[in-house]
Parts: sequence; C-alpha cells; structure tokens
Amino acid sequence: MLDRRAFTLGASLTAAASFCGGAARAQVVARAGLGKAEILVLSDGGFQLPLSMIARDTPLPQLEAMTGSKGPAETVLNVTCLKRGSETILFDCGAGAHFLAGSGKLAASLEAAGIAPDSVSYVAFTHLHPDHLWGALDEFDSPAFPNATWLAARDEVAFWTDAKVYERLSEDRHAFAAGAQRVLKGLQDGLKTFAAGEEVLPGIAAVATPGHTPGHVSFEIKDGSDRLLVLGDAATHPVASFAHPEWRPASDHDPDQAVQTRKTVLGRAADEKLRVIGYHLPKGGIGTVERTGQAFRFIPSAA
Repeated sequence: MLDRRAFTLGASLTAAASFCGGAARAQVVARAGLGKAEILVLSDGGFQLPLSMIARDTPLPQLEAMTGSKGPAETVLNVTCLKRGSETILFDCGAGAHFLAGSGKLAASLEAAGIAPDSVSYVAFTHLHPDHLWGALDEFDSPAFPNATWLAARDEVAFWTDAKVYERLSEDRHAFAAGAQRVLKGLQDGLKTFAAGEEVLPGIAAVATPGHTPGHVSFEIKDGSDRLLVLGDAATHPVASFAHPEWRPASDHDPDQAVQTRKTVLGRAADEKLRVIGYHLPKGGIGTVERTGQAFRFIPSAA
C-alpha cells in the first residue's frame, strides 16, 4: 500500500513536508450562499512545502521577500461541498490516510458539518493528484462515499492510466501514477468520465484548465444568476499565482501550458466578476479576482 513516504515531489519535498499547525484542524472553514444552494468549504488539513516549489526558476530571495518568510510555505487543502436540494456534491475529496502528515482530515470535517459519508451524491474531480483523489478510498480500500457517483475528466483518467504514463513522468512522480491507478480501480463501476466543456451535472460545467495536469478542469457552478468557479489547482498560491501568473510552480506538469491557463482563467474570473474557490488558497479559498495591470490580485471573501 502506498503511504506518504512514497510521495516525494522531489527529494526536497520529502525532507520538508510536515504538519501544518492550525491549518490541519478538521473544520468547516467557510460558508457561502449560491442562489438557493449552499457552499461549504471543508478542511482536509494542510502541510508545508519548500519555498522553492512556489516557482521553480525564481531566485529564493525573491520568494522570501514575497512571502515575508525564510521558512517553508504553508498550504491548506480546501474541499468544496455543494448542498442543493437532496444532493450533496463534493469537488475533490482530499488526501486520505496515505499522504503527508497533516492531511486526511476530510472525514472529520464532514462529521463536524453533519454530513454522513453515505449522503454524498457525487464527487467531481478537478484532477487526480494525491491530495485531491486519494481520499476516495477508506482504510479498507473501499469507496469512502458508498452511494456516490465519481466524475473525472476523460483526458485526466486516460493520462494516469496509460501504460506509458511512467515514461512521461520523472521518477519522483511515479507514486502519483501508482496511487491514481489504485484508487481508480477501487472506484470501478462508480466512476463516470466526461469531456472538458460538458455540463457534468445540471448547473455544473467542466472548464478546461490544463497544465497543472494534462486533463485538469475547473468547475463553473450556476444557480439562477449566481455563479462560482471552483479553480482546483489552476491557481495554488494567494500571491504568486495572481501577481506572477507567469511563474512556474514545481507541481505543474506542463509549466508553459499552466501559465497560459492561469492567465486565461484568472482573466475570465476578473472580467466576469466571478467568485472563485481555490483548493490551496487561505481563509477557505473563497474570493474574487481583480486585475492589477498585467497581473491579478486575490481578494478573500473572509476577513
């Protein structure tokens, strides 16, 4: 069984990733209305990353000046939950028990929110990295949400399950592929795929945002005239991703494509005044995007 030692993202992450203090508490970290529906943001915990992972080609002193810290960067894991009528829909489902220490808090956060695992109707994945996917199986390798239908982009599933995927990844990413294949096999007949651009459920459309992974999608949710965009990992840092969308995080599979995606999706969010939720953004990740010259600024909804 894969465990957190298998996840490296390079030797530096293995050495530096650690428990992320208060961010790792099980909790409902934000609430928002969306038309007649309700949005909850549930914590799956958090961990720390080396500053160098924020932007692979940016000098460390510049990263330290931007973050105001010489220590590691803290990241949180925000699972978006949409409650509408009788449906409970999760967007991604956390890291589960076999990732980095400090993650895997979603089950406790669901309990804190009064949401039973068997009440979850759908889980829609932005992409299939460990911190978004591995929580799909419980400690017995059975689906964590037994009545859920699992929704994933066809291109994303095809990439991670391709026989040649290991040839397309650096060795320190092989655990990603092995984990994705294990989890997808465990979901079996409950997994349904879709193409980017499709309406995956009524009022929920998949938006193509590739680059972080080949089949990464974001989700635009509509209820009446109210709209919200679940970004996933199209933007991963509250300052760098917005002020410097041209920077290349170490976690992006195709850095050049990810840069173009960031500029496009953040530009759309700013121009259309869309609320967004970022999986790794602070204060529940809910906010708006504002243009600042050729770049952007993230404005959290929470004070």
